[in-house]
Amino acid sequence: MNIRKRSLINTALALTVALLGAAVILPTTARGVVVDRIVAVVNDSIITETELKAATAIAVGGLGGGEQREYHVNTKSVVLDNLIESSLIKQDAEKIGIEVSELEIDESIDSVLERNGLTQDELIAALKEKNLPYKEYRNQIRDELIRVKFMNARFRSRIEIRDENVEEYYHQHIDEYYAEPSMRLAVLLLTDGDKDVLQKKLKTIKQGLKDGEKFTELVKQFSDGPTAAQGGDIGYLQKGEISPLIENIADSLKKGEISKPVRAKKGIYIVKLVDRKKREPKPIKEVERQIRNILYKKIMQERYEFWLDNMKKTAFIDVRL
Repeated sequence: MNIRKRSLINTALALTVALLGAAVILPTTARGVVVDRIVAVVNDSIITETELKAATAIAVGGLGGGEQREYHVNTKSVVLDNLIESSLIKQDAEKIGIEVSELEIDESIDSVLERNGLTQDELIAALKEKNLPYKEYRNQIRDELIRVKFMNARFRSRIEIRDENVEEYYHQHIDEYYAEPSMRLAVLLLTDGDKDVLQKKLKTIKQGLKDGEKFTELVKQFSDGPTAAQGGDIGYLQKGEISPLIENIADSLKKGEISKPVRAKKGIYIVKLVDRKKREPKPIKEVERQIRNILYKKIMQERYEFWLDNMKKTAFIDVRL
């Protein structure tokens, strides 16, 4: 498996496993006795040493094929706290009827594979290298989906972000919403190798401009560039996003002005500066959705921490490390 594939697989695993830790349970005996040490009890649920070791291994970079590892005390403590939180979430989610179907798990895994360009076989092979059974991986997907549903049901659905909240945040963080200077250009490119044909086209274009024909129409008719069908429009671009040649041509133009033909390796360019924007704050409408998401997450986190604090105070939690 090549390095890039391995990196993508590790990213895919991190997306769905690292958030809640791995819950790897040792097989039970024929009599149903769990052959594993209990490291914590959360109400009627238990967390085993195997779960903790698996979760800690993922937190510090992955499991290692049965290797003996030493786990840092602080890391184990943090991971165990995450597992306790996960257990409290699942218990409360069950009380309010939150469920996750097998189809939802399948769709979530398919999404992870698609985003990372992986196949099912590559994922399963990677899990096997990490001593993480595919069934347990699916359990982690289930836990994460339960957490998301729980957060939405418990907190997000009850949050109301008013327009004045958005405006207040926008003005308090205005420096974060400045757009850098940009230019909107239309480019006409002639690439024909025959000099006579080029000169004839240039002459026709120049005459067309003198006669008041629209630059966009001349581009559609004569340009060999990739945006000819759009009238040469390449949209708003900032410095560094445009080729130095085009940028230099545009820098000398005023809004609405069309350059003289400029020869280059690819052909002859004629550029129109359609618009120029200075560095200025983006309109609030442009960033409203982003701000609402920020405020949603902030309030959700505050409410979640308040809920978690109360749950830990009222739950029976026995840590046996």
